[in-house]
Amino acid sequence: MQYQQHLRRRTAILCLTASLTLASAWASSQNENLPNFQKVDDHVYRGAQPTDSGFKDLAQLGVKTVVDLRDIGEHSQADEQRVVTDLGMRYVSIPMHGMSTPKDDQVAAVQKLFNDTASGPVFVHCKRGADRTGMVVAVYRISHDQWDNKKALNEAKSDGMSFFERALQHYVMSYKPVVTLATAGAGSSSSLADTRAVR
Repeated sequence: MQYQQHLRRRTAILCLTASLTLASAWASSQNENLPNFQKVDDHVYRGAQPTDSGFKDLAQLGVKTVVDLRDIGEHSQADEQRVVTDLGMRYVSIPMHGMSTPKDDQVAAVQKLFNDTASGPVFVHCKRGADRTGMVVAVYRISHDQWDNKKALNEAKSDGMSFFERALQHYVMSYKPVVTLATAGAGSSSSLADTRAVR
């Protein structure tokens, strides 16, 4: 009787160890192909620059639109566009320069894609998936999820936004979604314009 209990415990430990090893190997391959990958919600995913295999993983996940925030000259947008479109996804380049304040129309264009259900699940990335990506996701949290600015910035920092990205941090802290007349009349609190109020 004791031998059977001992055998069951050893088998359970071996199964648990094997499961953890497989899960770790899968997570490791995901991290290599999709560095800093995270699910924001059912419609928005974020991360760093994917590998070609990472783009395949995104297509298998059901992502329909890839938003590239990398600036012109950081990498080949043409190569990325070819890989993404060959996999049946839409490629959208909205180049933003790191270490500087983004333009309101750039941020609004990203938010429009995030909020457009027709664009399907959206994956947004920059080089590290932390600074420019963190800023646009923080703005999404403020305008879509009605988070306060500090909470959204804290999430961006915990997801890797650099201490030195003062312009992006200031943008998040000063961002104010504006309710449009159309949405105010409809009484919808979830449909906020992606407009930054100027102080």
